[in-house]
Amino acid sequence: MKKIWDAQNGQAMYAIDETALHNSVIKKKAKARRTADLTEKIFIGANIVAGLMIVVPTIIKEHISISGSLMAVMMFFTAGYILNMRKKRLASQDNFEQSVIGDLDNAISTADYQVKFSKSSRYYLLAIVILSLTSLVESGSPWWVILLVTVFFAVTYIAAKWEYRTFYASQKKDLRAMREKLGSMEDDEQPEEPLDQQI
Repeated sequence: MKKIWDAQNGQAMYAIDETALHNSVIKKKAKARRTADLTEKIFIGANIVAGLMIVVPTIIKEHISISGSLMAVMMFFTAGYILNMRKKRLASQDNFEQSVIGDLDNAISTADYQVKFSKSSRYYLLAIVILSLTSLVESGSPWWVILLVTVFFAVTYIAAKWEYRTFYASQKKDLRAMREKLGSMEDDEQPEEPLDQQI
């Protein structure tokens, strides 16, 4: 148990269960890691599969589409880039001390990574939209197909933005609020010495 002191009268105001608090922080850290881990794996796998779905038919049909080729290159590059980011993230997780504050800082770092990842993925989606529509126009696809694809990407973008605000940004905000609260608790942890003892 840790006691939180009143700096004015040197009396304990209340106590907190450090073990329970630490377990709660560890759960939040694990959740942030799982979210980042799953997102990375989905993006890496999706980009590799989508890139192959463009490259293989191109090789079989021996018909090269400039926009399609650019999209395939971008997808493979993105998969490799995310894989490199993932390695750096995993390596940085050992740089935090094993304590309540250390584990919370770890969780905040992962949440911040997830927020940046989610935000950048929306810009990536816009690039995919432009190349996809260009490819459809090049192949002479009907207008209704182009319209359906446009609507699909628009819904996907809106959903990604909603996910960013509802889950990732709010999770980061909650973790930072918890960090500030624990920081203020640490400042009040020990009582100040009486004035007659300081003289």
